[in-house]
Amino acid sequence: MKIGIDAGPMLGRGGVTGYVRPLLMTLLTTDPALDYHLFLRRGWLDHDGAGDLQRIAPVHRIRIPDRFLFILWDRLGWRLLVGRGIWSELDGYLATCLVAPALERGRVVSIIYDLIPLRLPHLFPRHREFRRQIERLVQRSSALVAISDRTKNDLVELMGVDARCVHVVYPGRRERFGSEARRQAGHVAQRYGIAGSYILYVGSLAPHKNVSMLLRAYEEAKIEGKIEAQLVLVGDRCWGSETLRERQALKVRDDVIVTGYVPDEDLAALYVGAAVFVFPSLYEGFGLPVLDAMTAGVPVIVSKSGSLPEVVGDAGCCVDAHDPHAWATAMSEILTDSRRRDSLAAMGRTRSSAFSWKNSAQQLSALLRAVCSRDAHVAAEEAAAFSCSNR
Repeated sequence: MKIGIDAGPMLGRGGVTGYVRPLLMTLLTTDPALDYHLFLRRGWLDHDGAGDLQRIAPVHRIRIPDRFLFILWDRLGWRLLVGRGIWSELDGYLATCLVAPALERGRVVSIIYDLIPLRLPHLFPRHREFRRQIERLVQRSSALVAISDRTKNDLVELMGVDARCVHVVYPGRRERFGSEARRQAGHVAQRYGIAGSYILYVGSLAPHKNVSMLLRAYEEAKIEGKIEAQLVLVGDRCWGSETLRERQALKVRDDVIVTGYVPDEDLAALYVGAAVFVFPSLYEGFGLPVLDAMTAGVPVIVSKSGSLPEVVGDAGCCVDAHDPHAWATAMSEILTDSRRRDSLAAMGRTRSSAFSWKNSAQQLSALLRAVCSRDAHVAAEEAAAFSCSNR
């Protein structure tokens, strides 16, 4: 079987890449039986890592600008004449960017990361357009991959998708928190202006990440003398102008460090050096930074929203995302109770070990085989079982 894959997210950074890259690298290197073909759209052709993908699987380059490509694929459903031979030979296509081509005979499997714009429409002005995009993707897909049970349930509840069409493939944990990260922790922290104990947040400053509430909670605990630790915010400042203004208005702003983007080798050191990890998001499809923190052996405090309780189980502290006083209390209690801190850290390590990229890749491989290996002349009623549009 020939399986095409939109490989662009393998070259990016951020949440989607954190899921797609390790999943596909594991799939491509441990499952040689399927004939995988990677497709790179124009926006990724000049990326530094594009050439490296050729060593893993055949790479096909699409030079039409993404804006026009998405109109042709997503809205018009055209069969694009790009590398026509390979397109007509594909038995399946894994869509990783919420858009998929119309194949001549193959079947599409699409990954859905979250439906946050539909859960929080007041924060996403283009949520109606997002819904239409998901609707078109669902109609074209024979199966959907959700990265958590929460995302699967959202597809069923908000989009009316048949639950039988949605298959949960969790992320795996990243093994990057070894002895080298621990040796470098102090040096890296100092380089980013961190002195002493610190509370760590990793993620964007987008409104749905709820960092503004975290700042209010931290200021309350700090002013009342309940904590001495600094607050370190790591990640892209995209959509973060309002949050940065709120940080400047804090009385304790000098104790809030905003690092911006941090490379992986430094980030691993910042994780293992943290006293506690906080993730107050209003909604998540999974929450990879939380899994990283548990893997690093850092106690975690997360909001009760979205997938986060599903990720941490009983290995973390779950708090109302809208209650800054509860967050101030949770941070101060964990920071001052070493026994509870150590217990949460140990439970987090154990919990994170259940998430494996090898298992995830095996699940995805099995799904691709089940969906894409069907005989082209299978009876209509049997084929319907693989169609998400029949609901």
